Amino acid sequence: MKRNLFILSISLSLLLGYVPLEAKILLGDKIAIEERFGEEIFAAGDEITITAKIRNEFIGMGRKILATTDVYGDFIAIGFNVSFHGTANRDIYLIGNAINVEGDVAGSMTSFGRSMCIKTSVGGNLRASAERMRVEADVKGKTIIWGKNVFIGGEFNDVVIYGNRINFAPDILIKGNLTYNTPEQMDLSALKILGEIKWNRPLAEKAKEMAPITILKRFYTFFSLLFSMMLMLWFFPNLFKQTATISGKKFITCFGTGAVFIILTVIALPVIFITIIGAPIGLIVASMFFSSVYISRAFPAIFIGRLILFKMDDKTITWILSTLIGIFLFTVLCINPAAKILVNVISIPAGFGALFMGRTSLIKRLRREKIL
Repeated sequence: MKRNLFILSISLSLLLGYVPLEAKILLGDKIAIEERFGEEIFAAGDEITITAKIRNEFIGMGRKILATTDVYGDFIAIGFNVSFHGTANRDIYLIGNAINVEGDVAGSMTSFGRSMCIKTSVGGNLRASAERMRVEADVKGKTIIWGKNVFIGGEFNDVVIYGNRINFAPDILIKGNLTYNTPEQMDLSALKILGEIKWNRPLAEKAKEMAPITILKRFYTFFSLLFSMMLMLWFFPNLFKQTATISGKKFITCFGTGAVFIILTVIALPVIFITIIGAPIGLIVASMFFSSVYISRAFPAIFIGRLILFKMDDKTITWILSTLIGIFLFTVLCINPAAKILVNVISIPAGFGALFMGRTSLIKRLRREKIL
């Protein structure tokens, strides 16, 4: 037993003694790397400044990372503001809000940010993504860029760009192929491009052509309303049938009652929200009110669907078919913008009033029977 403990302690000592030779861990608010380290460096702090040469890999995480150095291993930096000036003998990976790179990269470079400025030579591939991007580089490998506003200049091989607005420097040289994805095709005849030029529409534009947004909206209106009403029919069948029937048979009364209560609720909600105590109550009332308004518009149409199927028995399947017919008619009428406004103005107060009148009649009946 003692022999095993002795061997275990020796092994742990060797392992623990070996770790510092492999990695240097730096933690603090402000970290300044001014002396040369042979180990891998991991630094985490608010502000990280690097002025010494790094013989191995570097991994840094901080709000602000400023590196003026030569790196012989991979350089990985994640921060709000990331700046690299110098030489990287291997790959660079940068993630941040504002990224600034100037120098030479022997390997590949991958960068993701919000705004980015790259002035460097890259021996491998360049992959960069940012909303605003300025790239002036000499890239030996392939270049892939994603951005909204992109400026690109320098010397490249194959280039693939995804952007809303792309500006090319007049003296840019692309030795390989250029593939760019923009909403509109550009005139690139004045540029020096030795390979083929290919233009593609963005994926969002293609999706709009394949499935127009107006059709998708109509499908969404139909199925969202259908799903809500089917749930109500499943869980509250008596309430559903009663409300649809009242909205049709007492349409004028329901319309007037609903219009009055909608106006009163709209006036009362801001008053409730004024006070701190009333804010939670206001949120509850508002959510219930808007949900009721949303489903109310379908009840008159469902009553029409039930009239179409008047010869069928009053069963659940009949009400399901009536709901399908009513919501389909409602959706078709709403295709025309003017008709949509008119249909909603008529159906919402009527359905809302039917909901209110149905609950009021139930309370009166329960009181007569002395249940309440």
